[in-house]
Amino acid sequence: MTQKYNVETDQAKKLFIATVGGFFQMSDAEGFALKFMQEGSQIKTSEYTLVVNAYELATVKQDLLDMLEQAFQMYMTLGFKKIYMVESKSAITSMQIRKIAEKTNFSGVLVKSMDDVK
Repeated sequence: MTQKYNVETDQAKKLFIATVGGFFQMSDAEGFALKFMQEGSQIKTSEYTLVVNAYELATVKQDLLDMLEQAFQMYMTLGFKKIYMVESKSAITSMQIRKIAEKTNFSGVLVKSMDDVK
């Protein structure tokens, strides 16, 4: 992935896929949030499954953990039919994701790969 994020809609499978990777900076997070909201406004979320693919995401710096926590909370309020979070291949980042999921009472499903998305 050349960009650190991408947002796409698979209309056939009814998936709204947000992919993040690399070492995210605050400017990346802001750009991602804007693109996510723009793309998301074009679908009826109750008909789609949200997939947040963080497999390529590197360790999240402390200053972005709050923003990541807010993102988890936002995902749960948008009315998606189901939510999947693909954990990072980095053990440290996966641990960060699991801690935030626990802290926010994440209603989605944590999975290890895109193959686990049903």
